[in-house]
Amino acid sequence: MTEETECVFDFETNGTDKGFRLPHQLAVIDLNNLDNLSVINNRLPTYDLPSPGALKATSTPWKKLMEGPSLYESIPKILESLDYDILWAYNSQYDSNVLTEALYTSGFFPYPHKMGDKVICDALPFISLAGKIYPKTIKTPEEIDGKRNQSLSNVFMNNFAKDDSIIWHQADGDVKATAKLLNKIKFEQPDYWATRTKMFSKFARYKIFSDKAKFATYYFPKQKITEFIPVVDIDNDNYYSINLEEFFENGCLTQKNISTLEQGKKPKWLKETYLKTPGIIFCPEWYDLEEQYQLPSKDQLEIISNLIKDYLPLKKEWPKNESDHLETQIFGFPSNEDKFAWEEFHNANSWDKKIQVRFSDKRSKRIAQRIIFDNSPETIDEEPYKILLEFIKSRWLSNDFKSPWITIPNALREIEKFEEQEEQEIFEGYKDYLMEMKENL
Repeated sequence: MTEETECVFDFETNGTDKGFRLPHQLAVIDLNNLDNLSVINNRLPTYDLPSPGALKATSTPWKKLMEGPSLYESIPKILESLDYDILWAYNSQYDSNVLTEALYTSGFFPYPHKMGDKVICDALPFISLAGKIYPKTIKTPEEIDGKRNQSLSNVFMNNFAKDDSIIWHQADGDVKATAKLLNKIKFEQPDYWATRTKMFSKFARYKIFSDKAKFATYYFPKQKITEFIPVVDIDNDNYYSINLEEFFENGCLTQKNISTLEQGKKPKWLKETYLKTPGIIFCPEWYDLEEQYQLPSKDQLEIISNLIKDYLPLKKEWPKNESDHLETQIFGFPSNEDKFAWEEFHNANSWDKKIQVRFSDKRSKRIAQRIIFDNSPETIDEEPYKILLEFIKSRWLSNDFKSPWITIPNALREIEKFEEQEEQEIFEGYKDYLMEMKENL
């Protein structure tokens, strides 16, 4: 049987806001061969500005983010480097979303890494849970003032001697550290390691829920394991489940609970569980953990099940995205009528040919225009080019403190704050560059 391929990946980004956290660096390390480490650097889009906060966090000179191939040009290489069966990341939801947004921004289907048999595993709760169950293998940082710092650097230094080859908050250093922690668990706790994909696989979760088996979730900030029992399915991906701790600690099924359900509301102990959550879902029996709570009686489960079916919604309603920003309008991209147009766009061997591709959906038109502006602005007609320039100018000069993109005024404020802390080297020349732009725009 062929061994599953497995990697750790990490993106460094230019921001943290949804839709505006485009990557400028990706590192991927083969978990079965730590010498196989690749790093892909790309420049930011020409309509984006380097974030002083991101520069400081990663110790990256600002000019580096404006050099090299574009994100669009780098996407094929990024996808090729992530061609593994199992993908690990430390806080995987963030890195997975960065990939989704990078693909969308580049006109590609946003979710290839979530399709088929691929499994994305989150190293943060996996390592933390190992520390709770096997404290001799993983030493979890102690709580200080009620908080437990489980940042990658803190967890690593709690378990290994100082490693000068690792530079924190740079993608290659972060994947090295994550891989060393994972391999420590792999070799010292092979039975736990064997269940890693079951914790995160949607297929394993479908089995747990269809069997109505007791399961547990893990809240890593408090190292808390919580037991549940699924009761009624809302749809293929969502279930009503009973939080057993809250159920038994609050008198089980009371008349007040019944009345609450009859009003179309959920008692405190009734939760909605999303099967595709990036967090951990597991069965306590996998690790011979002592179960804290028995199951409710069959009569109680039947009453609860019937009340749910009679009074609660059995279809999950997701909130609609009301955002005006193109960057966050990912759902349903690309539209059916534009799928072949995007294939034609990506397969075209020149920018002159790409610009001739016609799209139906407004999002596709705007994304394609931005891609061309970033890679071959000279091919854009004069009038749409002027419109794009005015759009970029209005964004860069915005005085909105809460803007999700980097503005010149906000960037200057951040740089001045860092200058007061005598952290100037990585910003050398950037302040002058921004001030000159502000004067000339």
